[in-house]
Amino acid sequence: MDMSWQTALALTCAAVLAAAVPGTLGYTTARLEKADSQHAEVLRLRAEIRSAERTVRQVPAPCVDGRARNEGRTGAEELPG
Repeated sequence: MDMSWQTALALTCAAVLAAAVPGTLGYTTARLEKADSQHAEVLRLRAEIRSAERTVRQVPAPCVDGRARNEGRTGAEELPG
C-alpha cells in the first residue's frame, strides 16, 4: 500500500487541523469566559463604589468651627509629643 505524497500531505493536514481547531476553540472559549467574569467584577465594583458614594453623601455636614464646640480647644493639646 503505497501512499502518494498528496495523500500523505492531506492526512497530515487533517491531523493537524483535528488537533488545532478544538484547541483553538477551547482557548478562545476560556478567554471569553474570563472576559465575561472580569466584566461582571467591574460592574460589581462600580455598584459598590456607587453605594459607598451614597453613604458618604448621607453623612451630616461637619460643624463650621470645631473650637466653638470644644471650648476653644483644637484637639492638638491632647496629642502626645
